[in-house]
Amino acid sequence: MSKSKGNTIDPVEIIDKYGCDALRFTMTSLCTYGGQDIKISDERFEYGRNFANKLWNASRFVLMNLEGVDDKPIDKSKLTLVDKWILNQLNETAKTVNEYMKEYRIGEIAHTLYDFFRSEYCDWYVEISKIQLADPELKLNTQRVLRYVLDMSLRMFHPIMPHITEKIWQGLKGFGLGADSDAPNALIIAEYPTYKKELVYTKEAEEMKLVFDTITSLRNVRQSFNIPTSATVDVEIRSEGREKEIFNSIESYIRRLAKVNKISYADIDSPVPPKSATAVVSTSKLIVPLADLIDLNAEIARQEKKLEKLTNEKNSLLGRMKNEKFVANAPKELVEQTNARIEEITAQEDVIKNLIESLR
Repeated sequence: MSKSKGNTIDPVEIIDKYGCDALRFTMTSLCTYGGQDIKISDERFEYGRNFANKLWNASRFVLMNLEGVDDKPIDKSKLTLVDKWILNQLNETAKTVNEYMKEYRIGEIAHTLYDFFRSEYCDWYVEISKIQLADPELKLNTQRVLRYVLDMSLRMFHPIMPHITEKIWQGLKGFGLGADSDAPNALIIAEYPTYKKELVYTKEAEEMKLVFDTITSLRNVRQSFNIPTSATVDVEIRSEGREKEIFNSIESYIRRLAKVNKISYADIDSPVPPKSATAVVSTSKLIVPLADLIDLNAEIARQEKKLEKLTNEKNSLLGRMKNEKFVANAPKELVEQTNARIEEITAQEDVIKNLIESLR
């Protein structure tokens, strides 16, 4: 890119097309540690615009669901597992961002904030909060947590995206800021978040991995067996000890986020019933009956077709490896890739064979 060649990007045009904060966030996220050259084009700024839209829409959801919230701070005695998890993740994010700031790792700050807000706050906590907001006993404290995490997130984003964060924060102030009742009139002079020992919930953060793995595994079962998205499934959980306690406490999360109807429990060593799918999560097993959900014969035929295709590919690769001329003359990398692919296909064959067996 050169001014003399006339192929530079006019920031005013980018602002008109994508917005000022989209420009700022994109350019910040592209700052590399060590000052490497970067390629840039108009399309790059769609990333910043899309995230600005995400920030606005998620914040609007929170503001719409703060009706009736008080001006008190979070009641730590009433925090649920997911509440403690999001507060822990927010705390870790604040710690990381402040460390990066001292080292002038500006691009990493943008990526860290993006990952936290989009993947953890929006994709998980906001979705789970919808369940807790429907519970009269959990609603008020859930509102406080939503407000607090959004408040702290906006403060961290503000140096990068000042306009949209100021606009949202002014709306958030109308619902009180329980953790900061003496907050200033403008976000730019609000205290920047820092690491707080009282918000460390390491144990709960580890336990939440079971929630994520469970929901992800059940979604994968749906995808693997082409279960209609509109259909609800039943799940039999085989677990022991602390994991069973966690499953009992997160049943409402599983029902909503994985579209589960009935949840039952069985001994972990019980035989797996036929015509069912199995998923392993940590030391527990999830059993999903399939008989009333899909056409089992059609699914078996589909899996057998996949198996046949893999077997044909494997035989072709094995034939290639038995050819002495190929092994002698082919580049070493190609021979290694071929052997790796054979191993990969063998593993896939075993999975499909077990899957077909479970459907019969």
